[in-house]
Amino acid sequence: MKFSWKMRIGIVLSAVWICISFLTAGEHQQVGQMIGLGVLPLVIVWGVAWAVSGWRTQRPAKSLLPDEVLLEKKGRRLHSIRTFVAVSFVLAIGLFSATWQFHAANNETGGQEVGYWAGQWMVYGLFAYLAISLPLRKFPGMAALLAAILVVGAVNYKAYDAIKEDRLALISLAKAAPFINKIQSGTSVSDQDVKNAQVGMLEPLLLAQAAYSREIMAITATYTKEIAELQPELMLSPTSLVSPGVRAHTRASLKLWQRTTSDYQAQFNAAIARGKLGVQAAKLHVPSYMASSASKGFDKVTVELGAYIETLVSSEKEANDTVRDILDLMDSSLGTYSIDNGPPVNLLFRDEAALARYRQLMDIVASVGQRETEAHNRLIKLQSDRTDELTNLLNR
Repeated sequence: MKFSWKMRIGIVLSAVWICISFLTAGEHQQVGQMIGLGVLPLVIVWGVAWAVSGWRTQRPAKSLLPDEVLLEKKGRRLHSIRTFVAVSFVLAIGLFSATWQFHAANNETGGQEVGYWAGQWMVYGLFAYLAISLPLRKFPGMAALLAAILVVGAVNYKAYDAIKEDRLALISLAKAAPFINKIQSGTSVSDQDVKNAQVGMLEPLLLAQAAYSREIMAITATYTKEIAELQPELMLSPTSLVSPGVRAHTRASLKLWQRTTSDYQAQFNAAIARGKLGVQAAKLHVPSYMASSASKGFDKVTVELGAYIETLVSSEKEANDTVRDILDLMDSSLGTYSIDNGPPVNLLFRDEAALARYRQLMDIVASVGQRETEAHNRLIKLQSDRTDELTNLLNR
């Protein structure tokens, strides 16, 4: 079988297209991309070529047709070519204009939406073409041209509207930035303060986050106050450890400490759940892309805070258990220690084993305190990073 030059070029271009699609798809999980962008277009192109070839084979020879028919067919063919060129020109210029709008607005991510909008409105444009082709049958090509204008007009309007929305969002973000920084730094922000600032489209989200922040601060303040009343800093002082009565009181305080910490974690988790519900409700009143960003940011914050609380609670539990072990050591080592009034006041052990155990337990208490400090510093660092991210966004 001999192939014509057109067939040979088609085979070569198809092979090149398949290779490019394969190299672009790369990973096995992108096999859908290989089929959708590599194989499917070739099936469509070769299928159309096969159908056209069959049609051309079955149609009457030109020599058998009258001259008037031949001239009419040639005119229709030329008009179809001009219509195709005009429609392609309108679509190319229109889509380029929409993409350029995003580029001029320094919004490269928005430009990626142009392809989606074009595909969406191509479908609507096809319906429009079918609807107006019959009324405009006396004006060949006009229906296709109007449908193309409809497509590019809609895409450009959506691009304009998206850029306008993005600018309003940045203005709203600039007004909301001081309140966001306050919330991240642990400063209370009231609903009235947010409303008076007229931050715009971000107001529902800012109100939800401010309410969540106030609740978290109130829970933390209550927990801090209850722990402070237990005076944990005095539990391991030499004078407290040598007194049986104070040690008994410390044991009771440790139970309260453990219960208070458990309640704090439960209240904190409940506050996070309520905060997420508030943010989800507020998302309905802001643009979808900002709602998604805000939701991800809130989730990130809650994960960071949750990790800090987990570290705090586990450290408090370990500290609680270690203090109880020290009390047990003091109860089991009666008569082997005394107090040196100093200054400074010190605890003196006459039993080397008891002294070694005491030092080991005190080292554990010190390491627990160090872990809590490091966790708190990490949280402050993450809050600072989020502030920097916000500043970079505002400077965009």
